[in-house]
Amino acid sequence: MLPTTELTEAIEGLYRVFHKYPLRTDTDCGDCFGHEEEKLHSKPLRELTRDDLDIYAMDALYTWGTGDDFKHFIPRIFELLVGNSKHCSGPSLPSLVLAKLSYDSWCSTHWRSWPEEEQRAIENFLSTVWGAALESDLEDLPFDGAYGQAIATLEADISKYLERWLRADSVNSNRNLALMIVQIHKLALSGHAAQLEWRPLEGQRDQLDEWLYSPEVKQKLMRAFESWPEQPFASEFENAAILLP
Repeated sequence: MLPTTELTEAIEGLYRVFHKYPLRTDTDCGDCFGHEEEKLHSKPLRELTRDDLDIYAMDALYTWGTGDDFKHFIPRIFELLVGNSKHCSGPSLPSLVLAKLSYDSWCSTHWRSWPEEEQRAIENFLSTVWGAALESDLEDLPFDGAYGQAIATLEADISKYLERWLRADSVNSNRNLALMIVQIHKLALSGHAAQLEWRPLEGQRDQLDEWLYSPEVKQKLMRAFESWPEQPFASEFENAAILLP
């Protein structure tokens, strides 16, 4: 993912806000994760690697530790989640990891019930991740919808994210839009639309469809074609536009 200044600042914001949650000597990992528990204590938080955190990131809250334990690791897990390229991506799938923010249990609560400064830090992170994903080069981070799906599990109203995409006028934001349209069309034709791995909250699919098939989106693609007509990727915009009403 494109390492923007805003994304770096958002991650630092996470470290600052969640610093108050210490690492417990025993995070209640049970007998199944003894070696993995050792990894969590093997080095300072900012130095923990994907290998150190991958298993924890998947099992946290469900079978391992409490909500406060997870908050301790949020800054580093989220930092790894948005690694600078496909070769240093973070633990597991973004949607599976971020979904833990909405998990209610005896030891954890939905992130919208957290202190206001923690909610703001998460909101800022989501916003900057979205912006960085849209601007990332397709060769570095092909836009497969993973981050959009992850954000959609946390935000019922995705309209502000879609409107941001509509306003973005860079080459990469337009190429990523064209790529998503083509992918959705191919999956729909093959009958494998479920491969998008998106389980929309109530109303989200309507929001996406209304936005995607609006005249503004098609016009955006045609403007992109007119802006870069001699570039080898120009046909991407035209081909995607043809698939829209």
